[in-house]
Parts: sequence; structure tokens; C-alpha cells
Amino acid sequence: MHSKNRHRARGWALLLTACCLVGIWILPGMAHAQDGSMEGVPSPGNDVGDAPTSFNNFGVAMTAYPAGGPPGVLANFPVVASLPAPPSPDGYGLCHSAQSPSFLGPAPLPSKSGEQDADMAPDADGPTNIDPLTDTADRDGHDDGVAFPASLPHCSPVTIFVEGWIGVVGAAPEYYIEAWFDWNRDGDWNDGQACGCGSDEWAIQDWPVTPDPATGHFSASIPIVPCHPVSETDPLWVRVTLSAVEFSPLGAQWWAGGKPSALFCLVDGETEDYYLEPEVEFVPEPGTILLLGSGLAGLAGYATLRLSSRRTLR
Repeated sequence: MHSKNRHRARGWALLLTACCLVGIWILPGMAHAQDGSMEGVPSPGNDVGDAPTSFNNFGVAMTAYPAGGPPGVLANFPVVASLPAPPSPDGYGLCHSAQSPSFLGPAPLPSKSGEQDADMAPDADGPTNIDPLTDTADRDGHDDGVAFPASLPHCSPVTIFVEGWIGVVGAAPEYYIEAWFDWNRDGDWNDGQACGCGSDEWAIQDWPVTPDPATGHFSASIPIVPCHPVSETDPLWVRVTLSAVEFSPLGAQWWAGGKPSALFCLVDGETEDYYLEPEVEFVPEPGTILLLGSGLAGLAGYATLRLSSRRTLR
């Protein structure tokens, strides 16, 4: 009897210990998820970016510029969000819950897809966001809600238009837009001011947006001053994030478009990556203008001559 009682007491002690551990590890995570901050490791139900990164699950270098190669500037963007991939110099990729009620996009429907990770299937819209083996990025079909001007002129103010939808119950909370621009085209978003004017690479910092309490829709025209130390017409990788939390108080490890740990994601919001190829304004050379003018004059003279000939024949 004494032996049975001892075994029974030991069993209850183990059960109590297990319950305590569950309380320590799981319940705080549930509380985080409810208050809109962090949750567990990435799963097929999470949204991640689609810029290229050499810090992926395949250990294969990817190219930032030109996108897809031939080999040029190495891509060091923080994109892949979970283990066993190694962290980039700026940590792991940002991730949000794909089931969260807030997202970037013009339509009042969830315009973001869930994936295991940027380079790992399954993916809700088919192909993985990036394919390191073929050096292919920018494959997420749900990058919308952000409109850039046709050009980003050096040191001249422009506005970036952002819109989306936030699931609200009762009072509308305040959400935040972050954006990073790789101004010096070195394959990351961790540089400060790269020239004597303009924005840091973290060009939009904690810009508050408040949704319409009746519909959940929000929109904002956000000013930036582009900074191009080399060329304003070269392609450019940009990351835009909508989140329920401000990044500035999170610490420097969050300030370059990534997160410091693979063990959690931001719950509510979305991250979208863009490969911008600014339009180049055509300004003809003076000689070209003269040649074009001569050609037009010649055509006009020919047309006049033909018209005169027709009248004479009549």
C-alpha cells in the first residue's frame, strides 16, 4: 500500500510540474497573441516577404542586383523567418500571421497568402516566395496596397501611397507603417543616411494609420526624400510593413527590416517586398531634336505636294 501511495503521489507531482510548465511556456504566448504583439514560430499560416536573400534554407547565394543574376550584388536582406536557416546580418525575416485581420491592399478581402517560409512549401498561392536554387525572388502574388511614384528623384520630396484594411472591434486602434529602401543598392536595408540629403534606408518610421471605425479601411500618403548616392534610375529593393506595434521601441535589432529571433512573429499585419525599376525620362539630344524636326518638315512638305498633285489631276 505504501508503495502504491508513493507512486500515486509521484504521479500527481509530475502532473503538477507539467501543468506549471504549460502555464509558463504556453499561456504567456496566448496572452501575446491576444494583445497583438508576438506569437510562436512561423507555420504555413504566416505571411513573409519575397526579396532575395543569401541566408536561406538551401545555403545558396542570391543576387540583389540585377534581380536573378548574372551574379552581381549579393542579397543580404532579412527574408527567411525561421530555423534551420541562418540569420542574415540583420536577423530573420519579418513574419505575420496570415489569419490576422489586418493587411495591405485595396480590396476588403485578405490579400495576403500564407507560407511555411519564404523558401519552403507549402505556400497558399503555389510557388514559394523565393527560389534560391534558381536565384528567383519576388514571387508572392499578394504584393498590393502600396503605390510608388513613377520615379524617385534624388533629394526631391515624393509621397508613397499606402492603403489597407484593419480588423477592428469597437474603437479603431492605431497601426503603423514602416518602409525600407536600399538607397545605395548594397543588398541590405541597414544603412543610415547615404548622402547629404534624403531619408535613411529606414525611410518611413512608425507612421501611424487609423482605420475607419465603420469599415476598417485606411489610407495614407507618406512623404519621403529619396537618396541615391549613385543613380536614381537603377532598380531598387523596398520593404513595406503594416504592424500593430511601433518598431522604434523594439531596439536596434529591428531597425533594418528584420527581427532578432526565429522564435516569434508579429501577429497582426503584413510585409510586402518590391523590386522597383524607376521610369527613365527620355530627353533627346539637341542633334536628335534637329533631325526629328527636319524629318517632320520633310513629311509635311511631301504631304502638301501630294495634296497639290491630287487637286491638279481633278
